[in-house]
Amino acid sequence: MIARIFQKKMALPFLKHGGNLLRKMIGFQTEALQWIDLSSGLIEFIPRPEDIFIVTYPRSGTTLMQMLLHQLTTEGHVGFTHISEFSPFLDRSLAHHIHSAKDFEDLPNPRVLKSHLGYPFIPKGAGRYIYVERDGKDVAVSYFHFYKSHLGFHGSFAEFFNLFLNGEVMYGSWFEHVAGWRAHRKDPDILYLQYEDIKQDMEACLHQIIDFCRLDVPMKRFPEILEQCSFEFMKQHEDKFDHITGMMLEKGYKTSAFIREGKASSGNEYLTASQLTQFEEAQKTCMTRS
Repeated sequence: MIARIFQKKMALPFLKHGGNLLRKMIGFQTEALQWIDLSSGLIEFIPRPEDIFIVTYPRSGTTLMQMLLHQLTTEGHVGFTHISEFSPFLDRSLAHHIHSAKDFEDLPNPRVLKSHLGYPFIPKGAGRYIYVERDGKDVAVSYFHFYKSHLGFHGSFAEFFNLFLNGEVMYGSWFEHVAGWRAHRKDPDILYLQYEDIKQDMEACLHQIIDFCRLDVPMKRFPEILEQCSFEFMKQHEDKFDHITGMMLEKGYKTSAFIREGKASSGNEYLTASQLTQFEEAQKTCMTRS
């Protein structure tokens, strides 16, 4: 029953308004349809008591929260290729079956999972949920630029803003999303934060997160954490957080692999003797025709 409701809720905006959106975006269908079959994967996912869900409407401080939790639950090293290695995107992973239920079971505690799901659709269990709300006007502007830079949107901000107001964007209505989570902001398993408060006083928010998640973080680490979670540091290491990089890694693509070695005669080293013979015979056959 939950699966059917989820499919209907998530698919309806795309089916109803897909024609308009498809005219404005390149590759929209591939990116959007991934959410429609998500429910089947969610049913398989069972939260643990140690789990920490980072939940937001898109463009509301999700990546910053992933980095904060990485700093607070590990030694804070940034040697990862992409933040999704530490904090996988639950929605897309399950929609595309990038991770199986076993893959998630193999993740160490505490599992830190990113999601944009509305309250009715998030997997419920004994874990903890950190929801971040951001001013909706700022979200609209940021989401517009994301649609242009990552989803090939060619319309104006005025056109996008109308789609945003009507909930005709991925994850639907910002208003409904926020209202759904805000109604549960006093639940004991939910820490409800404002993005603006995090930006204004990150250290105070760190204490809230530490207390809520029952973490043990030495005070001496705070300067390093604050520095590595700063806009300047994360911008400098943008590839570790970018949406496209994450999708490429999830699909098995490797970074820094397009320009490989640039050597001459490497084919003679890489091919087996049999393959070299096959190539030479094929070349001889083709070249004698010309």
